[in-house]
Amino acid sequence: MISPLDRYARTVGSPAESLRLRAGESADVVLDDATGLAWRFPRRPAGAGALASLAERMRLVRAHGVPAPEVVEVRDDCLVMRLVHGEPLAPGREPDPAALTGLLERLASVPLGRAAGPDRREERGEPADDVWREERRTPADDVWRGEWRAPADDVWREEWRELADDVRRLVVPLLAPGQGRRALADATRALRTAESAPAGFVHGDLGGANVLIAGAPGAARVAGVLDWEAAGPGDPAVDLAALSVSVGPATRARLAEAFPGLAARADAYAATFALQEAVYGLREGDASAVEAGLAPYRPDDDRP
Repeated sequence: MISPLDRYARTVGSPAESLRLRAGESADVVLDDATGLAWRFPRRPAGAGALASLAERMRLVRAHGVPAPEVVEVRDDCLVMRLVHGEPLAPGREPDPAALTGLLERLASVPLGRAAGPDRREERGEPADDVWREERRTPADDVWRGEWRAPADDVWREEWRELADDVRRLVVPLLAPGQGRRALADATRALRTAESAPAGFVHGDLGGANVLIAGAPGAARVAGVLDWEAAGPGDPAVDLAALSVSVGPATRARLAEAFPGLAARADAYAATFALQEAVYGLREGDASAVEAGLAPYRPDDDRP
C-alpha cells in the first residue's frame, strides 16, 4: 500500500525519505528541507477557489506585519509555501510577552472592514474602536490589493450557535446530569459572549502548535504563524484565549493586563476548548479526542 507521504512525494517531486509529514485535522503538510518549501494538501477536496482564498488571506496578513508563511504557488490540489523554522509555542518556550501582544495588535490592524466592504459596527450601535484599541491605518493599507473578501459578519457567530447545539445534542447525553449542565452552561456562555462581541479579523486557531518560536531563551521571537484556514471575521478575544492557554501563568497574566477589555470574553471562549475537541471527536470518530474533551467534566473515577 502506498503511504500518504509516498503519494505526496510524487507531487512534490522529491524522494519520500527526504520529506517530513505533519498531519493535521484539515490538511497534511509536507516539509521539504532541501528546497525550503512546505506543501499544504487539504485532507478533503477543497478546490482551487478555497486554496486561492486561503492564499489571499495569508498575503493580506503578511502585508500587515504578521509572519504568515510566504505563498509561492497556488495549485489545484495544494498550496506551496516557504518553509518556516521554529518550535511550537508552549509553557517554558515563550518569547517576551511583548512579542505576543505585538502579534495580537498586528492581527487587529488587518483591515477587515476595508477588505470586506464598509464597517457595519457603528450602524449596529457598536463602537468601531472597541475591537482592541483605536483602529490604526498602516502603510500596508495603501499597498494591499488582494482579492479576498470576508464572509458576512454573522457567519462566525453562527458557528458558536452550532457549537452550543452540538454540545446539547451530542455531548450532554454522554455526561452525568450535573456534568452535562456545566458543559451546556460553558457553551451557552460562549455563545452569549459572541452574540454581543464586536467583530475584527482573527486567526481563529492561534494555539501553540500554530505559533512557531525561534531563538535562544530570553531572546526568543515569533518566527511564524501557521494554518490560516479559519482566519476571517470573529471576536479577537478568541485569539487571546488560544494564546493564553498555550503559555505559562506569568505570560498569561501579562496578556490579560495588556488587553483588559478582552480578558473576560477570552475566558468564556477558552472554557469551550475541551468541548470543541469532544465535538470534533464525535464527528470524526476519534475516541481519544472525545475522552480528552469530556475529561474536564468528569471526576477521575468516572473516566474509562
